[in-house]
Amino acid sequence: MMRQTTVGGNTLLTLITISSGSCYLLFGYDQGVLGGLVSQPSFLNAIGNPNSTYLGTIVALYNIGCLVGCLISAVYGDRLGRKRSIIWGCLIMVVGAVIQASTYGAGQLIAGRLISGVGNGMNTSTIPVYVSETAQSNRRGRAIAIQLSVVIFGTVIAYWLDYGTIKNLTGEIIWRFPIAFQIVFALITLFSMPFLPDTPRWLYAHGRQAEALDVLSRLMSCPVDDPQVLRIEEEMKEALNIEKETTSFKWMEIIHDKSDLKNTRRLVLCFMIQLMQQFTGINVIAFYGKSTCVTIVLESNLGYSRSSSSFIAGFIQIAFWFGTFPPMIMVDKYGRRPVLLWGSVALTTTMVIFTIGLAINTTASNQLALAMLFCYEISFGMSWDSLPWLIAPEITPLHLRHVGAAVGPFSEWLWTFVIAQITPVAIANSGWKFYILFCIMNALCFPFVYFFIPETKGKSLEEIDYIFASAEAKERLHRQFGVATLTPNTNSEQASKVDDIEHVEMGGS
Repeated sequence: MMRQTTVGGNTLLTLITISSGSCYLLFGYDQGVLGGLVSQPSFLNAIGNPNSTYLGTIVALYNIGCLVGCLISAVYGDRLGRKRSIIWGCLIMVVGAVIQASTYGAGQLIAGRLISGVGNGMNTSTIPVYVSETAQSNRRGRAIAIQLSVVIFGTVIAYWLDYGTIKNLTGEIIWRFPIAFQIVFALITLFSMPFLPDTPRWLYAHGRQAEALDVLSRLMSCPVDDPQVLRIEEEMKEALNIEKETTSFKWMEIIHDKSDLKNTRRLVLCFMIQLMQQFTGINVIAFYGKSTCVTIVLESNLGYSRSSSSFIAGFIQIAFWFGTFPPMIMVDKYGRRPVLLWGSVALTTTMVIFTIGLAINTTASNQLALAMLFCYEISFGMSWDSLPWLIAPEITPLHLRHVGAAVGPFSEWLWTFVIAQITPVAIANSGWKFYILFCIMNALCFPFVYFFIPETKGKSLEEIDYIFASAEAKERLHRQFGVATLTPNTNSEQASKVDDIEHVEMGGS
């Protein structure tokens, strides 16, 4: 077994960010790489020149593999641990990439897509948990925002690498090289992750308390007997004691959740927030709306060539990536709810104007639609891009965190698949009217966040249990934060935390 690194503090956090970030770079790259290659003759010849419907299904089957990976994480993720789950996910993605890059038939490509999807499903279910459980509460939002910015950067790399190979290379290397290149990102994670520790919360929950406290002290750059470390140990211990009493999962609790910690309600929220994210229309805009606007505005109205239009579309993708930078500061400074709420307003406004622009269909209105496309993607990057991935592992209790973190991506991949299947037919038959659906769904995001999503800014993962707890469990947690773990140096800090928590209820500001 490889020896773990003994570094701590910012150095350890940086290594965790690089290793998990490379895995998320792989996530973004793998999502985008095939989209720019499916029209290449050498690629189509290699897989038997399927019709557009069959080709679309081949591409979309990746999402089915991701669903399977999420289910594997939900069932086995806690047994494997955060670190081993990521390692297995990357190994599976390497196998899938090799199969895809060596494709000589549609069946082989489908197998490779499904296998890669399984690995990606495992990774997307685990990385947010790994990052959340190793980040300090006041930096947790930034840590996840960085990871999701890396995802979008991965799609940027995929787009421009596809563009470069198509422009400058000939033959099958045009598509085999970009598909194989994803292995580089997987190898970075595979070579670095074994040297990193598993999360202190997973270690503590599995009876490895001494190792958990050692990792915690290294992450916090303080001795094992420091009051901060001891306080978090008490929080973990008390949270586990309460969670052990509420481990049952009953489907009827989806309607009326009677559990002390509202476990089912939390899992439903994990599913719903990713559903709402997908029905903002981001995948439709990213893959179909963008091509529609580029074709109408840049080619037909402004006279650009297909090559120049594709070049400009690449800069739209870069604008999307730049939009992911502000959340690195905003989500920990202003909170999760305000960012999601203003993002809902911005997405609704830009989607409505975008739809109107397509409906009017004049040179001026199409230019307006293209401008709204930029604004929409930047607004999404600043709000709904990263926060659903952050909230799912935050709001689930420790013993169900691997399930909640899998339920969220499961919803993501399920609705991505559904939208990918219905969009071509819907646009062909309804045109601009199809986007009215996303105007409505963006508008509904605001009340959804306002009434159902709690604020978790600055709270430890154990303190968040208090938001969902029943009166009896809340009293136990109140005694913990108010009395049990107080030291002479932390009374005022803990009292402040109790006041904060008591004012953060469902739908509270």
